[in-house]
This record gives sequence, structure tokens and C-alpha cells, in this order.
Amino acid sequence: MRRITWYLTIGASLILPIVLLLVAGCGGGGGPLSQAETGPAPSISAAFLQLLPVAQRAATTVGADKCANSGCHSTASHANYTASWQKTRHAQVNVTCESCHGPGSAHLANPTKTNILNGTDSTRPEVCGQCHGPTYDQFKNSRHASAVQDVVNEGQSNPKTYVATCFRCHSAAFRAAMVDDPLANGKTPDDVNNNITAQTVDQLQAFVPGTKESATCVTCHDPHRATTNLTSTGEQAYLRRPTSNDDITDVTAATPVKQYTAANHICGSCHNGRGVNPSDAALTSGTSRANMHYGPQYNMLNGNGGVEGIGTPPSRTSSHAEAPDQCAHCHMPNKRHTFTVSLDTSCAPCHTPTDAASRSDAIKNETLSGLLGLRTRMERWANGKFADSDLWDYSSYVSAEGKTAPNQSLIPIELKRARHNYYFILNDNSYGIHNTPYMRYLLNVANAQLDTLGVSRDVSGSRAVTPQQRLTLLNADRLRSRKADGIHGH
Repeated sequence: MRRITWYLTIGASLILPIVLLLVAGCGGGGGPLSQAETGPAPSISAAFLQLLPVAQRAATTVGADKCANSGCHSTASHANYTASWQKTRHAQVNVTCESCHGPGSAHLANPTKTNILNGTDSTRPEVCGQCHGPTYDQFKNSRHASAVQDVVNEGQSNPKTYVATCFRCHSAAFRAAMVDDPLANGKTPDDVNNNITAQTVDQLQAFVPGTKESATCVTCHDPHRATTNLTSTGEQAYLRRPTSNDDITDVTAATPVKQYTAANHICGSCHNGRGVNPSDAALTSGTSRANMHYGPQYNMLNGNGGVEGIGTPPSRTSSHAEAPDQCAHCHMPNKRHTFTVSLDTSCAPCHTPTDAASRSDAIKNETLSGLLGLRTRMERWANGKFADSDLWDYSSYVSAEGKTAPNQSLIPIELKRARHNYYFILNDNSYGIHNTPYMRYLLNVANAQLDTLGVSRDVSGSRAVTPQQRLTLLNADRLRSRKADGIHGH
């Protein structure tokens, strides 16, 4: 009996190393490429193993042909995952189905979802990080690599609103399964939206525990097929959407969630104003909060979303919108996946590091000064009207400060136009860098609106005098607006 126990103990201890060997190496299961992409690629096969269902961990590899000819993945609905995959770089370097979905012997013997890596776990960055080690390390240091926890929490308690709507951009797992893969397989935005709205509460809530990241590799890259969305240099990066697009039809005023989350731009499908609407009707009917989301960068880049009305903008776009690959040019220098700007590399070849730093500082200081001046004038109006300088703001933002907001009908449309432009520029969060001409134009429009109310333009007594003090004060407005919406992360 003692010998049997000893054999069982030794056998159990060998299972994990054996499975690790089975999934190690891109030539059949996982592990780093023999030639790393930009340097040593640390194997994270152990992390990949932890994603596998328990029923799969003792499985062995069977080969892609078994998957393709199983009678399941050779059907019309799955044919693209075999025929299309065969044309990819993955197929050329022998990254097969099992490299990403784990060894398939148990699944082949008994095809269920409980013995193969699928669903939300199959979209995790650890899957891609087996081979793309350096990129994975960079990604883990990006803000995409974490979820906005307040949105996730709300998704659990109110899935019909938060999961069905917010998770389209705030959940990498939900977006891959419910938006991007269906679109890649020929579904229309209406089809996608109808399917999402038809989900039950339980089906929607099932995505909550699987939401670990806001975006992952598969949010931007399609692992199953080559696409027509090449980079500006003609590289096949398997992008789901193009890196450049000046057609902003999908993100203009009052567009619905099904439209702006399917916008045909790799960054703009999430980094847009969520149907930002500068019309007087929208400014009058929606006074609880600013009617743009906290990241209207794609709108700002293309000069759309602010209150206009004084002639036309001198230019809707700046040279940044004309840069090759648009957002990626500046936020992904040398293909870096931290998505952070570095003046020495992001701004080349148009600017030297010194020139870029000088221009950046000047534009940011100009924007901070302009925003604070506009804010000071709105405070001055509110102080004269209500004897309280905070009451110019949206009603929920005033309430977040513990004050009672005035009836919004007492706030004239001119003030509402000015505060819309204030928050639009503020929420873009580039402080004029994305589109300097449009930023200047919107500030001029806002100030002209306050002129008609007789508000003095003298802002020489503004409270903040240094750029950092201005930034601190203005960021307080951004944080207060997020607090009012119950969003504290990111």
C-alpha cells in the first residue's frame, strides 16, 4: 500500500512538468519563438497553463489538422478559423490552434467548453505573451492592461446598462466575443447590437469575472486572419481596423453606441466622444453632465464635437491628423505597446526632441491658461447670478461638491455652450496637442458666448499662476465629473 501511494505521489508530481513540456515552444503548444521579436522573450508558459481548464491540463497535443477535420471546426461557421488562419504568419511559423487554445486531446475525445481554452480566458494577453514576450511586457505597463474597476463593479449590479453598453470598450473579453469577432465574420453593427441587447442578465454578468483588462492584443489584432488594414508602411499587422481614417461619420453628433463602438479606426472606435452632441437642443435637454465621454480624442483630432458657430474653424485638423498612422505614430513609436508618448521618438521625423519639447510646453501652457481663463469667467458669471462661483457647472458635478445645483433653466444657452467647449477640451486630455487650431477655435467661440452675457474678459486675477497649479485646478474638474458618474479608476 505504501508503494502504491509513493507511485501516485511521483506520478502526480510529474503531471505539471509534462504538461509544461507539451505546451512549451511555439511549434505546437506555446512558449517563446526561437527568435524573439525584439530581444529575449521570456517564456510565460506557466502563466498560460494557469488559464487552461482543469480538465485540459493533462491533455496532449493533436495537431491543427485534427481541429480542422473534426467535424466541428470545418463547418461553415468555423471555416474561416482554419482556411484564413493558414494564410497568416502564425501558420507559417507553426503557431497552431493549440498554441493559443492549449492541447486538444481531451477536447477531441469529448468536445465541450470545459476542456479547451476558450471564451474570455482565450483573449487574455498571457496567451499572446508566450511568443511576444517583449511586447507583452510593454503592454502590461500600459493602462489598457487594467480594467476600470468601478465600471466592472457596476456591470455586476446593472449588466443591462453597464455590460451591454460600457463593456463594449471597457472589457477586452466582452469586446472580442460580442463586437470584434462578429464584425470580422461579416456581421453588421446592427447585428452586433441586436445580439447584445438580446442577452439575458446572466449571460451579460458572465463577462464580469473575465474582465481583467480594458483592451488586450486581440482588441486590435485578429489572430485568425490577415486583414486589409495595413500600416502606413504596408506592413500586415493583422489589424482589425485601419490606423488612419478621416471619415468620422460614425462618431459625429448623437450617434448611438452600436455606431461609435464600431467606428472604423483602430483607436477611434473606443477613444471617441460617445456621441458627443454640441447642438443647443442637446445642451438644453442634458444638463446633468457633459454629453461627451472622458476620451473624445478621435473627435478632437478630426475637429468635430465642439460648439462652433462663429464662422468655420480655420482648420478642422492639425498636422497630427495627417501623420502616418495617426494616433499610433505618436503613441506607439518603434511599435512600443505602452502607448505612451516620448518626445525623442514619437515626434520624429517632424521635430527634433528639443523642438518637440518646446512646442509641447508652449501649446500646453497656452491651453491651460485659456481653459483657466474661461473657467474664471464662468465662475464670475455664476457669482453674479447666484452669489456662488461654483454654480456654473453641470448639476451632478455641483452636487458632487455637496451643493445644491440651480434649476438649469436659469443658466442661459451661452453659458451652456461655453461649458461644453470647456469640458470637451479638458476631456481630450492632450491640452491642445492633438489639434491646436481646433482647440483655439473652440476657446474663442466659448469666450465670445460669454461676451454676449457681458462677462468681463479680465482674468488677470486668476488663482493659479504656474502651469502646474493650473493643471491641478483643471484636473480637479475632471476628477469631480468622474466622481459624479461613480468612476474613479483611470
